[in-house]
Amino acid sequence: MRTSSCLLSTLAASAPEICSRRDLLRVSGLTAAAATAGGLRVPGPVSANVADANRSCIFIWLNGGPSQFETLDPKPRASESVRGPFGAIQTGVPGVLMSELVPGLARQFDKYAVVRSLSHRNSDHSSTAMMTGIEGGDIPFGAVVNKLLGPAGPMPAYVHLGSSKGDGTQFVSAIDNLSAGVLGATYAPLRVRSPMGNQVKLGDFSLHESVPEARFEARRELLRELGAPHSLDGTPLAERMREQRLRAAEILSSTRVRDTFDLSEEDTALRYRYGINHFGQSCLLARRLVEAGTRYVQIKWYHVAAFDAWDTHGADLPGMRRMEQQLCPRFDAGLSTLLADLSDRGLLDSTLVVVVGEFGRTPTLNKNGDRDHWPFCFSALMAGAGVPGGTVVGASDPQGAYPATEAYGPADFAATIYRILGINTATDLRIRPFLQNGLPIKALVGA
Repeated sequence: MRTSSCLLSTLAASAPEICSRRDLLRVSGLTAAAATAGGLRVPGPVSANVADANRSCIFIWLNGGPSQFETLDPKPRASESVRGPFGAIQTGVPGVLMSELVPGLARQFDKYAVVRSLSHRNSDHSSTAMMTGIEGGDIPFGAVVNKLLGPAGPMPAYVHLGSSKGDGTQFVSAIDNLSAGVLGATYAPLRVRSPMGNQVKLGDFSLHESVPEARFEARRELLRELGAPHSLDGTPLAERMREQRLRAAEILSSTRVRDTFDLSEEDTALRYRYGINHFGQSCLLARRLVEAGTRYVQIKWYHVAAFDAWDTHGADLPGMRRMEQQLCPRFDAGLSTLLADLSDRGLLDSTLVVVVGEFGRTPTLNKNGDRDHWPFCFSALMAGAGVPGGTVVGASDPQGAYPATEAYGPADFAATIYRILGINTATDLRIRPFLQNGLPIKALVGA
């Protein structure tokens, strides 16, 4: 557990937004009281230029690069070497097909849109393009959303579910190397390696064992009595510091945050519908998090032996058989249940769901009967928060090799996410460094 000095360093890290170094010295008398937060990272309030600041995002990262042919863009009329061993099934929209490996998603096509003409040029797993909008970028969407929109209540604004660099991960993918970049630790995610098990440890959101609740409440009372230094009374700086202290205290004194991570409170039948596996339970936890007020939840597909998740070359493990027996069934059950659950609870209107990997797979099968890396044309799924369901955006050519319509790059993908979440990508100058020349995809965001 971090000590009180960490909160001061956190405030210093966000000083350009909150106050100058001189201001920090002027309010140093506040830090002892703020230390009751136990070192909790508490981003300062942000004045966001947004159309709808109440939207959340569940960003699902299928690390390894999922095959578009066996998921969202099948090619049943192509030659066997292109279409692969699996067939396609009809969705609820005439003429729109999905792979037979994702029947649950095919039945729920009215709830999501598919972009079939994404494209970039990096075929390496280290590519960060689809997580940052910029090839080589080190600031993921979640950190930007955390900075520009901030928390919506006592819940952590940005949560990462899945393994990360430094925690024993065997294969390092793009997501493992990202935190918050130059934005600093204030905007980094709360990391939860796995939703499985009886208890998720949340050290930053729990009282230290040396501080019982009664003692903490006494500190809160002292904090209220101290107030702000008279020299700062009535200033915006004093109000911001006060808001930070109150939010930190609220998080630590309430069980709401910790209870949200307790999946044992969920109906057993619903847990089974999601799938009793890492991905399915991560989707369920993501729903609980956005329902409780978390702004951005990032799910990383878990690792498997020898290969990194969706990296199905078929050299050492059965690639296509793994797609059929493990990957697609778990993906289909978890995601289709998430979409239905969000819809049933009235949360889909305010929750953007994004599903993508670092790239797609080759339009022809390799010598093992499987597929290699292919960034030149691939697909992503987007749902909720105003995204028009039952929509196909863009198209690949008959072999699935290149876009047959307008190609959308990582920057366009990023601009689309930011715009849907309420950040005005046309007028908010703060977002421009994260977009380069990207423009939102009109079919998904409207005019």
